[in-house]
Amino acid sequence: MRRITIILIIALLTVFTLPAYAAGEFKASFTVGQNFYTVNNQKIVMDAVPFVRENRTYIPVRYLANALGIDANHISWNEVSGTVTLKDATGTSSVEISMRVNHRDLTTVTQNGANNSLRAVARTETMEVAPLLINGRVYLPARYVAEALGYTVTWDPDTQTVYIMPGGVSITPGETFPAPPDQYLNKGYIWVYDGLQYSWQVAQPRSLSNYNQSLEKTIAGWNDLSVYEQVLARENMPAEIAQFLDAVLNAPPGDLRPWIKEKLNLEYTASLARELEGMAGSEGYDRFHRAEFILSFVQSLPYIYTPLPRLAGETLIKGGDCKSKSILLASLLHNLGYQTILLEFPPEEFADNIGHEAVAIAFNRDELPPGRNLFAFDYNGRSYYYAETTATGWGLGEMPELLQNKKAAIFPLDF
Repeated sequence: MRRITIILIIALLTVFTLPAYAAGEFKASFTVGQNFYTVNNQKIVMDAVPFVRENRTYIPVRYLANALGIDANHISWNEVSGTVTLKDATGTSSVEISMRVNHRDLTTVTQNGANNSLRAVARTETMEVAPLLINGRVYLPARYVAEALGYTVTWDPDTQTVYIMPGGVSITPGETFPAPPDQYLNKGYIWVYDGLQYSWQVAQPRSLSNYNQSLEKTIAGWNDLSVYEQVLARENMPAEIAQFLDAVLNAPPGDLRPWIKEKLNLEYTASLARELEGMAGSEGYDRFHRAEFILSFVQSLPYIYTPLPRLAGETLIKGGDCKSKSILLASLLHNLGYQTILLEFPPEEFADNIGHEAVAIAFNRDELPPGRNLFAFDYNGRSYYYAETTATGWGLGEMPELLQNKKAAIFPLDF
């Protein structure tokens, strides 16, 4: 039997003021785009991330079921009938719910008494949304599941978080949940790819943001220091900052690789890359379209010109120009194993003497989508397909006409 991954759909609830509870903690919380969830303030890492599609939040059922006390032995999938069954057994009672793919009926069977000795009570209701089987994954409408098991679901639109609480907990209207800890910068994103809208919530440690700003400030002001001041600065400089400074100062013009290789930002973008890849993978996208999906996210960030490049973490929070967005895209794709090159179109190639930076990604011919005219750069026997980061609407392999006859320096990311 082939492996089936079951994912729950939670309909977005329109909540303008999120209530707080008079007693007790939240049972569980899942945030869109984050690869972990919490149960009674304990963090559990997931290998998939919640995401929004057509105003519904998708959550992996294994983690949701575990959060609600249902282990793997009580989650079953009948491939022949297309039926998913969840069973919650507590003490002398049990609740079993079952649903079929592409059918809107939800059946709940409740039994009470020692060894379920009392007669089972079955009830069937018609749901608004039918379970779906898409690319080997089963999707269930979780609001019905949670209510059938006695839980309450609440959606916080500000933090893109789903809260699942025990039923019967008293609610005090008008109060709000505690704000996220001050040690994190929380940023929400909305973008469109292939006609579908996606949203994502990212939490970035303030320590990383402060570190990035310190690095960028050091680079920006370095040439304004006298030789003596530079010597003093190096004597008091942490080793990792000194290494980054030397790499940037010694890089050829247009070579952004030191900004991509910066260790803390590269490690930070690794987890983000996996989350984005998880979103794309849940849609069934192949390797080419997963890269294009990530490109569409980077394109959606605000275009803001800066004299110097920005590190990947800063671009995520503040946006950036072609330099900074190329650094971010290359960092994300490098962490996923894509072979990429940086393209530097020198200022002398343009009338305004500004220049341009971009990324190109290697693909085999059998990975390319049919019927698309794609621009590629040949390097070391491979074809690298152009990726424009500055604005939305540019598909992977599509190149602005202004650049098509320009010369570009190539910097491979071969580390």
